[in-house]
Amino acid sequence: MILIRHGVTRGNLEKRFVGRLDVPLAPEGEAMARETAPLLPAVEHLYVSPMRRCRQTAALLWPGVAQTVIEDLRETDFGPFEGKSHQELRDDPMYQRWLAGEMAVGEPAEDCARRGSRALEALAEDALARGFTRIGVVSHGGLLMGMLTRCGRPARTGFYDWYPQNCGGYRAELVREPLELHILGPAGRTKA
Repeated sequence: MILIRHGVTRGNLEKRFVGRLDVPLAPEGEAMARETAPLLPAVEHLYVSPMRRCRQTAALLWPGVAQTVIEDLRETDFGPFEGKSHQELRDDPMYQRWLAGEMAVGEPAEDCARRGSRALEALAEDALARGFTRIGVVSHGGLLMGMLTRCGRPARTGFYDWYPQNCGGYRAELVREPLELHILGPAGRTKA
């Protein structure tokens, strides 16, 4: 399995919370995906977030490979912070409380991690039923970090220890029982 974060969007470049906003890749993101494609192994099938930036990235990384949209691969919901940057929010008391871990806003990280595990179970079952042995997953940074925090092996200390660059991620072997992703190494872009 190849796990990849989507290419860069205008919101990523502007350091905004993009979350559930269904934005396209920026021209830089399209170029990034085209440059990354030769670095990735071939896959038989793709499982992607329903968000446009992921579907676009998947098509550029693996042209002509069929995609199955998995709703649970969508990004974290940042609630009232969607579309805003740290600079715009820095004086907001609710934002300060959220950064300090005193309150949840939008979708809690634990819920996103559980959703990522559900997505992994669903795509594993589908891949097995269809006989796929080499698959790609194109999703979002937050979702992938949550999924790997729960299922990645060897385990890492924290959520951000799994941070993937845009058009970067991991090569992994999927074990179904117990549900684990045995990390074999990096995939795609490894430097910003």
